[in-house]
Amino acid sequence: MTTNSLSRSNTFKTNSTVLSLINDHYHSMFLNTNDELELARFGLRVGSTLGTGTYAKVKSAYSEQLSHKVAIKIINRRKAPADFQRHFLPRELSILQQINHSHIIQVYDIFSYGNKLCIVMELAKTDLLDYVKLIGRLDEDKARKMFTQLISSVDYLHQINIVHRDLKCENVLLDKSFDVKLSDFGFARVVQTNELSHTYCGSAAYASCEILQGIPYNAIPADIWSCGVILYIMVYGSMPFDDSNIRKLVRCQLEKKIHFSRHKPLSMECKQLISSLLEPDIKIRATIVHIKNNDWIKGHTMSTINDDSSKAISLSAVARTTATTQKLLSSIVNNLQESTIKTMKKTIPDNY
Repeated sequence: MTTNSLSRSNTFKTNSTVLSLINDHYHSMFLNTNDELELARFGLRVGSTLGTGTYAKVKSAYSEQLSHKVAIKIINRRKAPADFQRHFLPRELSILQQINHSHIIQVYDIFSYGNKLCIVMELAKTDLLDYVKLIGRLDEDKARKMFTQLISSVDYLHQINIVHRDLKCENVLLDKSFDVKLSDFGFARVVQTNELSHTYCGSAAYASCEILQGIPYNAIPADIWSCGVILYIMVYGSMPFDDSNIRKLVRCQLEKKIHFSRHKPLSMECKQLISSLLEPDIKIRATIVHIKNNDWIKGHTMSTINDDSSKAISLSAVARTTATTQKLLSSIVNNLQESTIKTMKKTIPDNY
């Protein structure tokens, strides 16, 4: 992945033989028929498949009880990894039953049949990644509206001690009015004040430098970093960092080499907000309070940045870096454990 392109942030899949694919296809046909019959018993008329993973799929359906369309996540317990069923799934189900916010996907029902667990939830129109791919980078007013809604949902979660840990454009859904609906709480968890997380979660392209270094991290600032990546994608239509090489990615993050394109005019206030969100030092990284009080969020923008100013901002952190700090950064990057990098590539398949 390069800074000039957007792609879905999924983990690697293993290749299957042609015979295996054929068997899976016919097996899937029978499963789909059974799913439809079982779901009909719950008053759900199944429609098209919206997405599939290694051990889950999402289908559209019409709910006779609610009298409108819904989405159903169907998790196959038989295929799901033991670690997922033991840790991640119970956490997700518990959290889904706790949360209620206008910019978080609403869950209507949770039930099971056989080896399947079903989560019936609000149906969205699209997700932010597909939306940006379709129309290109967003103008600042539209981005401000969506980003404010996203921050509202993240703030709500943090207020009740829940961290998402997988904030990315694919999980920022949009309804028919193109309002934000945050989704996918598979990696979410409840945290206590100043509690550190030890599990790599999410996608490298959206992960903060402390996560990518494989050290215990505070998940709240890590969520804020991911919001910064999302805002950058909104206003630039590309990624802020190239994640094809993890060591290079961490170096760029630590040196704050954020590429502000001279060919895509953006207000100084918006660039400054992005810079404060993608701050490698968590002690000075923007907080929710800072974001809500930010001039750009409030619509107070004075001017767009010219070419020279853009360079100055993107290189400001590098200019302040001393030779000693450069040596420290090299040590940090070069000593990234291979196990950490391998772990990033073995995140729960497809984020189910």
